[in-house]
Amino acid sequence: MVLYLTQEDVKQVLDMKTTIDAVEYGFKEMGLGRVEMPARIYLHFEKHNGVLITMPAYIENLNSAGVKVVTVHPNNPQKHGLPSVIARIILNDPVNGQPLAIMDGTYITMLRTGAAGAVGVKYLSRKDSEVAAIIGLGVQGISQLLGLREVRNIKEVRAYSRDSNRMNNYVENMSKETGINIQPASSIEQAVKGADIVVTCTPAKTPILRGEMISEGMHISAIGTDTKDKRELNTDVLTNMSNKGKIVVDNIAQALIVGDFAVPVQDGRFAKEDIYAEMSEITVGQKKARTSDNEITLFKATGLAMEDIVTAQKAYELAKQKGIGQEI
Repeated sequence: MVLYLTQEDVKQVLDMKTTIDAVEYGFKEMGLGRVEMPARIYLHFEKHNGVLITMPAYIENLNSAGVKVVTVHPNNPQKHGLPSVIARIILNDPVNGQPLAIMDGTYITMLRTGAAGAVGVKYLSRKDSEVAAIIGLGVQGISQLLGLREVRNIKEVRAYSRDSNRMNNYVENMSKETGINIQPASSIEQAVKGADIVVTCTPAKTPILRGEMISEGMHISAIGTDTKDKRELNTDVLTNMSNKGKIVVDNIAQALIVGDFAVPVQDGRFAKEDIYAEMSEITVGQKKARTSDNEITLFKATGLAMEDIVTAQKAYELAKQKGIGQEI
């Protein structure tokens, strides 16, 4: 028998704090060399502005293995009334290979991405960070804020979206949900100026964050770009960072193929050696995290299969405990 979990089932058993704990554990296991995670495979539907990605991972100590199949179609909400991201996860028993669970992966993708950003904030931002700027107010604008408040005492958020209706709705809804003072920003520059933490989570194809916007002591969570044609960071953000701070990524190989890094590398203005560390090295202490309040830090998250599988494993265990889901 295989346990089938719908999105509503997954929502009943997972919250952000649980997911952050799972994802942080996964990073530590990566740092200790106990995760097998091949490169993800892309199918590009350029005619339809979409992509299909397969993402397998095996976490040895968790005795957990599986694969996520996820599609990303940014125009879905406007054209088809569907989410931009649609995913399913299959968990398998590493002992005998048989499937244990099939579950909705769309909500897990939302949660684990916010959790990954939170792990980056926990290790790389100043502990006294109180002011955050969130650029892009879709699903990840929500998830990143929910993760952020679990690891830092955020007192003020400047929120920016090109869509004024979305921005106003975000301010109203997330203010109520979090109790944080959230204000709409008239521009990215206004949102970022003086912020302790800057989160970018847009589907931008041209850079939105420039070097002159970055100030001492700032931490940047660059979340939005996960394919070769997306780009949130101008090249001078990276070139300034390599001289004045630390650039940390979730996975070097994946980071180098997304637009934020691929374009500067092709232009000869950035190199693999300019990346300070992978997050897994930071979490296990192989490399130091932030070392001063003036340091500038950047965490580029591309999204890892490990994050999906550790989160799905937790959902599976909790669902079994609570009798949630359908055996098929």
